[in-house]
Amino acid sequence: MKTQSIPFVPCVLAIVLLTSCGESDIQDIERRELDAAQRAADANVASQANTPVAAAASGLAMEGLELVFSDEFNGNAINSDKWITALQWGADLTINDELQYYVDVQNMPNFGYNPFSFDGESLIISAMPTPSELSAAANNLPYLSGVLSSAEKFDMTHGFIEARVDFPDGAGLWPAFWMLGSEFVDLKPQLFIAEGNGAKPESVFHNYNYHDVDGNLRSPGQWQVSQSDFADGFHTVAVNWSPGELLFYIDGTPRYRIVGENVSSQAMYMIVNLAVGGIWVGSPNAQTVFPAQYKIDYIRAYKHTGS
Repeated sequence: MKTQSIPFVPCVLAIVLLTSCGESDIQDIERRELDAAQRAADANVASQANTPVAAAASGLAMEGLELVFSDEFNGNAINSDKWITALQWGADLTINDELQYYVDVQNMPNFGYNPFSFDGESLIISAMPTPSELSAAANNLPYLSGVLSSAEKFDMTHGFIEARVDFPDGAGLWPAFWMLGSEFVDLKPQLFIAEGNGAKPESVFHNYNYHDVDGNLRSPGQWQVSQSDFADGFHTVAVNWSPGELLFYIDGTPRYRIVGENVSSQAMYMIVNLAVGGIWVGSPNAQTVFPAQYKIDYIRAYKHTGS
């Protein structure tokens, strides 16, 4: 569940911000190690003819990773062996003051609106204002949209998880690619690989939430990465999840690092959705264009080998 950031508790998690600027708080040795690792990774990608296709897309070396999940969205229907079209808690519970109703097309094929479409290369999740004739069925929520979840279909503990996505622009739009603990106990981890705020189309956001021993929601802080070309076309977003570490990437470049004992080692499943409104992005305005379209080229997950 997407939430606002909770003030960082320094004794629990350590954060290293990996950006092209504003690195004054990074120790020189850590920066040198990161730069060396990235150069080695780039060289490895360039030299390996058999590098998996994801490596070419992301600019990352994939040595030591084994593909365990992939959906290329090249067909014309949702693969029910990989996805459900609802959140685990069902369509009738709306979180974060969001304004959309997620249409569960697998269980309600005759609902009257299908938010999912395919163009031969990508999945498109479309959000639109709720037609008056569907308002009662949509719990009187003003917008309709879609969500895919791999809950009870696929989960994993540690690995490299990547998607190639095109976030929509417009106030009140909240596209996301994230993960949630399969059992949702103890730390109850929530890993936000990438979120978008349609009012800030030149930014991508990373975050991680967990619960402490007293049940309080904690976060090291949402991190915003801004770059003018994020507003145009597809970009890869990813996380390398290792014991005690989360390293977030955009287009193959490391952007945010979280380390500490409260980085979860619980299995998590993947979620991709387009929310409308909510506590973080606010409501759509007169300039928000509908239907809004969130495009997903692929989603892939790799496990670490030899560890």
